[in-house]
Amino acid sequence: MYHQILLMLADGQKHTAEQLIKQLALSAAALEQAINTLTAYGVRLHLLGANTYQLKDALELLDKSRILAALPTKTTERLADIEILEVIDSTNRYALAQPQKAVPLACLAEYQTAGRGRQGRQWISPYASGLCLSIKHRYAGSHHSLAGLNIALAVTVVRVLQSLGAIEVGLKWPNDVLWRGRKLAGLLLESRLTQDCEVVIGIGINVKMPSVDARTIVAQKNAITQPWVDLCTVLGQTISRNTLAAMLIDQCLQTLITYPQIGLAAFQAEWHRVDLSYGQPVTLEIPSKGETAAEKHFNNKALVTGTAWGIDEQGALLLQVGNQKRRYVYGEVSLRL
Repeated sequence: MYHQILLMLADGQKHTAEQLIKQLALSAAALEQAINTLTAYGVRLHLLGANTYQLKDALELLDKSRILAALPTKTTERLADIEILEVIDSTNRYALAQPQKAVPLACLAEYQTAGRGRQGRQWISPYASGLCLSIKHRYAGSHHSLAGLNIALAVTVVRVLQSLGAIEVGLKWPNDVLWRGRKLAGLLLESRLTQDCEVVIGIGINVKMPSVDARTIVAQKNAITQPWVDLCTVLGQTISRNTLAAMLIDQCLQTLITYPQIGLAAFQAEWHRVDLSYGQPVTLEIPSKGETAAEKHFNNKALVTGTAWGIDEQGALLLQVGNQKRRYVYGEVSLRL
């Protein structure tokens, strides 16, 4: 029911409790519960007296018909389906749990209760303020030719953002999208191997985050612990989430389909141009597997400090540690920008 209320409030006008109750055939208790749900999901409301509601921030809800209309005909012919979910734990988890559905499948959610980032972190985005998108694709047989796919998809996302005018975006290995040192987007690639290889790429982008002060963010139960920015701030203007979704689906699906033939080589030069770590002193956090002279250990994590020198032909991070150049396929990079 909260979604129907939000559809009415999305016009940005004032709505009284009496109007909402009458038009939606609600009880006063049901309206109060729905308003509390929206607040818990991060929707900010002006409470104009005890019985009048208005959105503080304009919202554009996801619309399957608008996304399809913005897609090229070739992409709509390739795509099996687009699903739009109101609330889900994780779009990646949902996509992976749908083995019977035809692929390629794109699914989006207005809100994730357990959105997933890399290394088990949570991706936090208030209701309808970001883009939570997962695309599922299936490859026949072995998946050995898919090494570096996450790097190629990260480059693809940057291409889309740059085409919109976000010219200062860069990538922190393997797939964090930053703008002036603040996180704008992130990707999470997951796979399931049976007879075939099912791959799901999850993309989270801050589009238009609510204008809250730092004290409010810190006070939240699941506080955002790193500097962030949204796309509207980067562009200096609003951007349609439906248009953005269509652009990402189109370009990422093209990368997913063609990658086994073109490989990472087609993306390495672009990666190098937007690689924020290249030539920089970095600290890499990896799971602890036994102490070495080059590592410092803390809470079952190993910290490796060195100079980043890009990626190899499979997308692994190349790190100069003392006199040795090492390759790493997993870890979390920290750098000062």
